[in-house]
Order: sequence, then C-alpha cells, then structure tokens
Amino acid sequence: MTEYLSDFQTSIFDTLKKAVNNPTSYYNNLTKTMMLLLILFCFYWLIRRGLSKSHIEPLKKIRIKKKVKNSFFILLVIGVSIIWINALNSLAILLFLLGLFGIVLIRGILDNILAWFIIRKRHYFRINQRIEVNDKIGRVVTMGLFHFELAEIKNWLSSESYTGRTIKIPNKDIFDAELFIYNYREPFVRQEVSYLIRHDNDWQGAKEIISKAIDNYYQEELLPSMDSQLSDKWKEEMLPTFNMSLDENGITLFCQFLVDYSKVASVKTRLHEEVLEGFNQHGNIEFAVLEVKQVN
Repeated sequence: MTEYLSDFQTSIFDTLKKAVNNPTSYYNNLTKTMMLLLILFCFYWLIRRGLSKSHIEPLKKIRIKKKVKNSFFILLVIGVSIIWINALNSLAILLFLLGLFGIVLIRGILDNILAWFIIRKRHYFRINQRIEVNDKIGRVVTMGLFHFELAEIKNWLSSESYTGRTIKIPNKDIFDAELFIYNYREPFVRQEVSYLIRHDNDWQGAKEIISKAIDNYYQEELLPSMDSQLSDKWKEEMLPTFNMSLDENGITLFCQFLVDYSKVASVKTRLHEEVLEGFNQHGNIEFAVLEVKQVN
C-alpha cells in the first residue's frame, strides 16, 4: 500500500513537472485560463450591474444574484478542466475536480465565518441594535459563528411591535443584501402621519390642529430627550415638514417628523389621539369617505 501511494505521488509530480517544463503548453494553458477568467468576470459584472438597476423585487433579485454566481463558478470549473485536461493526467484532473467540489461544499461555511469576523471586528452591528436585512426587521439578540438571530418586528402587524418569532439569518447575507441599521449613530428616524379630509372642509384649520399636535410632541417628548450637541447636528432634519395633495378622493395632509425608532408606534398613537380630538371639536372638518356605488 505504501509503495502504491509513493508511486502515485511520484506519477503526479512527474506529470506536473513535464507540464511545467513544456513552456509552450504551460503558458498557452495559463493564457487561456486568464482569458477565461477575464471573460467570465466581465459577463458576471455586467449581469450584476443590470440586476442592480432593474426594478425586480429585492428578495427575488438576491436569489437571482446567487444563482448567477453559482452558475458562473460551475462554468469556470468546467472551462479550467477542459483547458488543463491535456496537461495533466486524468487522475490528477479527477483529484482537482474533487478538490473544487469540496471547496463548493464548504464555501458557504467559510463565507459565514468570514462574515462573522467582519461583524465582530468591524462592529458591523451589535447586540440589541435594530436592523433590516432581506426585508426582515428585528432586534439583534445573538451573533453566532454561522448565523445571527433577530427578534422579529412588525411583519404582519400594523405597528412596529415584536411578533414573538425569532429569525435566523446566515452571516454571509451581509455580503449580498442591503443592510439597514436603525441606531448606528443616533436612534432617530423620520416618520409620517397623513389625514384625508373632504374637499369642502377647512383644511387650514386641519393643518393648524396637526401642527399643534406635532409641536406638543416636540416640546414635551422629543427635545428633552436630545442633548444640545445632538440637537445641533439634527437641526435641519428634526424640523417637521408639511405637504398636501389633492385628488378626487379629497385633500390629504401629510406631516413628516423626527422620532426615536423604538417609540414610533406610541408617538403615532399620541398624535392620532390629539388630531382626532381636535377634528371632533372643530365644526368643519370631516374625514373623506370613499363611496362605493352599486350598479344594477
């Protein structure tokens, strides 16, 4: 058995030596390999760029990118095998293909480990931070060697509350998917409330009621929670903005405002309560109701 392994090893090295000692064949195959790599890379880059500019759904786009990457890797393996099959004996080619197959099998594991290293060492995100990845929103609860876990938020719920489920996401997804971190530096995000009223209503009065509710929230809750340096930094972003749209359904009043990401649901509830109370006390403000007419 030992002699067989020794002869096998000697045969492989002799074959490799002959290939290396033959400059014409060796450099010709090397040139072909480099050209194949360049061509496949160009096609892969063009496809990735086209997908990035397309209007395909994010999750579907991610799946397509993964399939494209795997397809190009298989083409590369087949192409390199065809190029070098004459330079090496069939047994060496078989070992080469088995080695590449093994790399494919463990590539996902290695990608997860590399992503874990980046997450931990570069502080990509931390425990208890809220993130969004692959259209999944949640609070990071654990970070493992192969995946991290999120306490899921919202999904089928109308407000940003915990669903009670835990999502396990492979670490390698940070390489392919867009990652949104809610409180990377500051915990504030922009949110919006909107109210649809009738055309013949007092829209100026409705705007004043909404403005008063927003101002009360800023004075009583938002500004006291922000230190002076943070207030200066967010001076422009923190100002509320009002917009209005007009269509056949009525007049829609929009207001965007700054809020702590963890208090979005409670702040919106507070604003709705104050605005509804103001509308009820006003004599000429009613919500527009879409009429559905049945034709017999």
